[in-house]
Formats: sequence, structure tokens, C-alpha cells
Amino acid sequence: MLARYLQSHSTALKDMPSEERPFRKAYIDAFAGAGYREERREEEQLTLQVLLFSDLAERETQGLIEGAASLALRTQPGFDKYILFERNPSRCQQLEILNEKSPALAADIDIRCGDANVQIREICGLAAVASHKTC
Repeated sequence: MLARYLQSHSTALKDMPSEERPFRKAYIDAFAGAGYREERREEEQLTLQVLLFSDLAERETQGLIEGAASLALRTQPGFDKYILFERNPSRCQQLEILNEKSPALAADIDIRCGDANVQIREICGLAAVASHKTC
């Protein structure tokens, strides 16, 4: 569902910005994780998948699905910038693999290790502004 939403959203904005309305399209993920996550499945669903797709029974592939950041990087038309926040240092390091998997986008991927609540405020220039305001 997220992949379809991102594609619809970026398609709706594909002809923007214009000279009259300049802006950049950024994908911001405040809790990016490691780029992949484990899917929680009911035992029946797993059994059905194993019967239909035997390669999913392998321990390495079982339960891994793309995370939102990976889906965003594959969205076409793409975004101008991808800003990924992750507080956990080991997951932050794992996000660096996205640069390797998407070399054409590497210059547009900004991976930030730390508290997204603090860093988003810094990006928006709101470090000293009351917390109820947004960018």
C-alpha cells in the first residue's frame, strides 16, 4: 500500500515545481530502521507461501520485506531528496547499504543517525522555536 501511495503522490507532483511555484520534493522518514523489516505472519500464511513459493522457506528470506525507505527509493517519478533518520547506530549503518544499492540516488540520500525530533527541527530552522510550530 505504501509503494502505491508514494507512486501516486510523486506522479501527482511530477510536473512541479514550476517557475511560479518553486519547491523540492523530499521523502523524509523519521524512523527509517535498517531499510528492511521482519514481517509478522500467521502460521497459515507462511505455510501457504512455502507451498506456492518454496524459496520463501529459506531462513534468510523468510520474513524479510522492504522497509519504507527502500520503497521510496524505487518510487518513480522519484523525489529530489531522501532524508532518513534513525536513532539506533547499528540500523543507521545498515541504511548506508541503500547508497550502494541505489548509486544513481546516492548524492540525494541523506542518512542521519540521531533523534529525528531534534534533527527535523534543525532542518526546518526551528531549534529555538516553540514545539507546536511546524515547517
